[in-house]
Amino acid sequence: MFDPLYEFLAGFGYAHPLHPMFVHTASGVPTVAFILALGALLFRHPDFARSAYHCMVLAFIFTFPAVFFGITDWQYFLSGVWLDPITIKIVLAGVLLVFLGLAVFFGRGGRFASKLVLGCYSLAFLCVVALGYFGGELAFSGKTPAAPPEYQAGEKIYIKNCSACHPFGGNIVNPKLSVNGAPELINSKIFLEYLRDPKQPKPGIAIMPIVPATKISDEQAKQLFDYITKVLESPRRPLDPLLYPNPSS
Repeated sequence: MFDPLYEFLAGFGYAHPLHPMFVHTASGVPTVAFILALGALLFRHPDFARSAYHCMVLAFIFTFPAVFFGITDWQYFLSGVWLDPITIKIVLAGVLLVFLGLAVFFGRGGRFASKLVLGCYSLAFLCVVALGYFGGELAFSGKTPAAPPEYQAGEKIYIKNCSACHPFGGNIVNPKLSVNGAPELINSKIFLEYLRDPKQPKPGIAIMPIVPATKISDEQAKQLFDYITKVLESPRRPLDPLLYPNPSS
């Protein structure tokens, strides 16, 4: 859905996520507002309260593009995989918008330091902290969903050999060629054949390196296949007809 946007930016040499450009303002400014509000409460300084309110207005504005581009990044770079941190972040982002909106609404007209407004500041700050935590989980924790015991052997193989280029079943080299929904996962035999002799879906598309039996044995390939298809895969993304003109062949 959002591929044309990222392809357009890639034409200018920009191939990075868009969410970080906005999230630092959306998360940092409420923190500043909370600190200023505490200063206004402790020192009875109206300028602190006024500045805190203006920070909240700015945070409210920037949260919308931060949420939007967070969703587009998730769809493009992670193939829309419903990971627990993603689900929690979406919920927290909605809650944060509510508290920011309440702070802006009830703080208008000079009522910067009312208890209700200060309460909204505090709750917005807590939301920001939680969003930062789960954002860190997403960015720096393991790049695969946890597997039940029967698929942990395949999980270890995926983490060691695949997760660097295919975090969460995506593809950092070419997001259109994600692991999730790949036609090579129709069955374990086709998957093994692809590992041993990767095919180029279209001229000019980078091809995956050959995976010899000395690196991943046939038995390990079956464990890897089971992990991908039973644990890693999300609902299948439609195949790009330009890359896979005849996926059934």
